[in-house]
Amino acid sequence: MNEQNWMRIGLLVLAGVGFLAILAVALTATDDIEGETWVAEELVIDGAMTAPISGTELTASFEDGSVNGIAGCNSFFASYEVDGSSVTVGPAGATMAFCATPEGIMEQETTYLTLISTADSFTREGDRLELMEGDNILISYRAAESEQD
Repeated sequence: MNEQNWMRIGLLVLAGVGFLAILAVALTATDDIEGETWVAEELVIDGAMTAPISGTELTASFEDGSVNGIAGCNSFFASYEVDGSSVTVGPAGATMAFCATPEGIMEQETTYLTLISTADSFTREGDRLELMEGDNILISYRAAESEQD
């Protein structure tokens, strides 16, 4: 074999390795919202992305058509459907406790549950999930760290 043939073979091998690397990334990337407990890092309150009130946790776990989690004070549950990157969440039911502290927790809870049911799409990149309405982000989540970490 001459030098040109070896160069062609080398380029083909490099191209093949590059393709396999891209394929591996594509196969490990996910657009699924299931299989994680999502912890809200920000949500829209009064038109601005805001961190949850200190001392509160807002979570959501999507599995087999049911979403449940903590809305700050109460546990909640709702049905949902996913079609590609579209999501429809049904009206949420919740336990009925009243939390007086921290200040604003009940208003935040109402807002959170409203935003979840308003979402019409999502994006997921690794351990990040955003619920959206149109082009507007409603809630930005991160995956909860597993107990094995």
